Amino acid sequence: MNEIIIKNAKQIENIRISGKHLTTLLRLLHSKAKAGISLIELEFVAEHYIKTNNLKWAFKGYEWFPANLCLSVNDCVVHGIPDTYILKNGDLLKIDCWITYNGGITDSAISIIIWGEAANPLGYELVKATKKSLDESIKHIVPGNAIYEYSHRVHQIITNAWFSVLGKLTWHGVGKKVHEWPHIYNTPNPEMKKIYFQPGMVLAFEPITAVNSTDFMHKRGNDWNLYCKNGDLWAQWEYTILITEDWYEIVSWITEDLF
Repeated sequence: MNEIIIKNAKQIENIRISGKHLTTLLRLLHSKAKAGISLIELEFVAEHYIKTNNLKWAFKGYEWFPANLCLSVNDCVVHGIPDTYILKNGDLLKIDCWITYNGGITDSAISIIIWGEAANPLGYELVKATKKSLDESIKHIVPGNAIYEYSHRVHQIITNAWFSVLGKLTWHGVGKKVHEWPHIYNTPNPEMKKIYFQPGMVLAFEPITAVNSTDFMHKRGNDWNLYCKNGDLWAQWEYTILITEDWYEIVSWITEDLF
C-alpha cells in the first residue's frame, strides 16, 4: 500500500543534520570537480567525508548500487556509476548524493559545466533553466496545495526555455528510506492533482531535463546508467525539502548558481 511517511520531531532533527552534512559534501565535491580528475576520485572524496564524519551511506548497496555518488556525464541522465572517466572542459557533470545521519536520509544534486559557460554554452543554458525551474516552482509549496501545481510550473519553465523534461523519471519522498512514496512527475500528470502537500512530508524535488529528449534508454554496460534517447545533454538540480505547517524548509541544498 502506498503511504506518505509523515516525519516526527526527532526524525526531522536527524534529517536536518543529515542535510547540513550533505550540503557541505556537495560544496566539497564542486570544488574538486575540475578537468583532469576522474569520477572514481570524486567517489573517494565522498567516501572519505562520510567515514570521517561518522555518517552512513544511503545509496551505496541500495538495490546493489556500488557507490556513494551518482556521477552522470553529458548524455548520461541519472544513476551514473563512478568509473575511471576523466573530466574535461565542457563536460556537463551531475553530482547526486544521499547521506544518512542517525536514520535520517537526505538527497540532493547539482549540475556543473566543467570550466564554465564558455566551454559549453548550450549546457550552461540547460542547467540554468533547470535550476530556475526548481527555484521558481517550489514557491507553490504550501500545505494543502496539490503537487500538480509544482509539477506544472516545472514543465512550463523548461518548455518555455525550449528544452525538454524527461517525463518518465520522477522525484520522490525521502527521509526514512532512499525512495519513499509519493513518486512525482515533473510534468502536469493528472495523478498529481490527487496528492497534496502535508506538514511533516520530506521530499526530494528534482527536475530532470534534456536539450530535446523526452525519454531515456540503456546502453551496454550496466542497468543503472540511463542515457538521453537522442544522445543530447541532460541536467538536474535537487533539494530535500521539509513541508512545514505554513510553508517549506530546504534541508539540503545549494541554492546559488555554481554552473
